[in-house]
Amino acid sequence: MKNRRSPRDEKRAAPWWRPSYAGLFLGFLLFILTFTPSLVPRPPLFQGLLGGLAFFIGYGIGHGGIALWRYLQLPELPRSWWLGANIVLALACAAAAIVYIPQAAAWQDDVRARLDMPPVETANLLLVISTAAGVAVLMMLLLRGLIAGFRAASALVYRWVPRRIAGLLGAVIFAVLLVTLVNGTLVSAIITAIDKGQALTDVTSPPGAIQPTEATRSGGPGSKIAWQDLGRAGKRFVTEGPRKSEIEAFTGRPALEPIRVFAGLRTADTPEEQVKLALADLIAMGAFDRSILVIATPTGTGWVDNNGIAPLEYMHHGDIATVAVQYSYLQSPLSLVLEPGRSQDSAAEVFRVIYRYWQSLPKDRRPKLYLFGLSLGSLGSEGSPPMYAWLGDAFDGAVWSGPPFRNRIWRSIQRDRETGSPAWRPVFEGGANFRVIGHGGSAEEADRDWGRVRIVYIVYPTDAIVFFEERMFYRQPQWMAAPRGEDVSPLLQWFPIVTALQVGIDMMFAAEVPPGHGHDIAPADYIEAWTAVSTPKDWTAGDASRLAEKLQTETASSSSSW
Repeated sequence: MKNRRSPRDEKRAAPWWRPSYAGLFLGFLLFILTFTPSLVPRPPLFQGLLGGLAFFIGYGIGHGGIALWRYLQLPELPRSWWLGANIVLALACAAAAIVYIPQAAAWQDDVRARLDMPPVETANLLLVISTAAGVAVLMMLLLRGLIAGFRAASALVYRWVPRRIAGLLGAVIFAVLLVTLVNGTLVSAIITAIDKGQALTDVTSPPGAIQPTEATRSGGPGSKIAWQDLGRAGKRFVTEGPRKSEIEAFTGRPALEPIRVFAGLRTADTPEEQVKLALADLIAMGAFDRSILVIATPTGTGWVDNNGIAPLEYMHHGDIATVAVQYSYLQSPLSLVLEPGRSQDSAAEVFRVIYRYWQSLPKDRRPKLYLFGLSLGSLGSEGSPPMYAWLGDAFDGAVWSGPPFRNRIWRSIQRDRETGSPAWRPVFEGGANFRVIGHGGSAEEADRDWGRVRIVYIVYPTDAIVFFEERMFYRQPQWMAAPRGEDVSPLLQWFPIVTALQVGIDMMFAAEVPPGHGHDIAPADYIEAWTAVSTPKDWTAGDASRLAEKLQTETASSSSSW
């Protein structure tokens, strides 16, 4: 018992300001590993943020592990060995830094080359290190504050109960108070502030938005929905898209004026009233007399990707009606975190109302019913049809692109895929109802013929929003196994904790890449997906190629104006 110290001695020997050497070494090691490549390139500022978070987690694990070891009174290294052990660990960290940091720029360039992006000019190491240091210090100060709060609560309870029980009760009491304060006050205030700010932005009109003169678009003549109530995304949706004359010029055949209906959040006070007004617009515009009706679930702000709808309008000569209903002012990541379930609830209500009206029509006179959703929109759209809408009087199909890792059906397809098919391009039941394509892939190639409902997922292997997994913190994900996706770097390695943080940061930049990679869906893949799902007549590969080029050019020219 000679080496065992009392808690009082231990506290005196280790004042709060003294760093934990085990924490420093493990934190530095995780920081170094963050320089390794992941799915998409990272700007220096966010590389620093990533490094700071990794260092803080590593420091916490190292420091906490030593504290737990001592609390359990397990054998420790003799004091005479401490200096040598610290020198060995320091040399190991220095060696890792020498090996990894000089290669950071080359690793980023390898990732950029696979995504058709130009190489970086400099790694900006000073910005990375200073940002990482600032983040790590801030996080550790926050942790120190939490620990002080736990200790204060425990000291208060210690007046009435034994020390160890006081520690537990104090921790529970402080945690409850903290969660109550954060969830009940802080988070609510943050949500309210962000929502108000985004709502003010939503009132404005995007550059180039023009109130439609066609009676086939919400906000136009005879529409039940006023132009000013469409919101920023709704105004963009009804402004974009081909008109009858454009379609005829492209196809050389007569066309109809496409119908686009949009109900913004200001359209009505409740989601139910929003949908009813959208349905009224659809009925008034003759949407149920068209060949195809699409229920499009937008992303968080209400945005509907024009490239996801325009191909249908071209390939079916404008004989299309599309409806979308806004459910949030927030960007998709914020909506997903701060408004969980909002997209699913809205999509389910929209589907229920429109499906019931559609179902009441004679089968030989009603349009085919399709669903569409990108990103958070696909999460809502995927869960919108109830079980009975998949069976019997079913809807006809869907195109879901960039499905977030929370999508239930998408995760099931990955989990239950056929043996031999990779997690980034899963084959499920021979492709009878669900098919997955990537950049330039074909949705027509499958072992089995299409079933009653046709679903196509568009997924790129470098899309972190699709492939993030919580289990990456402690287990290598299956999508990293060989063979890897065509644009995933072979230099990407799995490290506990680090890889999950890297892919988490990658989600923020998944759409900041050229089309056909990450979370930026290429028009050609939308065209391929809708061709397989909707089977347009007299549509050729040449038509698809011309349309893809046209949409890509239009997207590039309009991206700056929107």
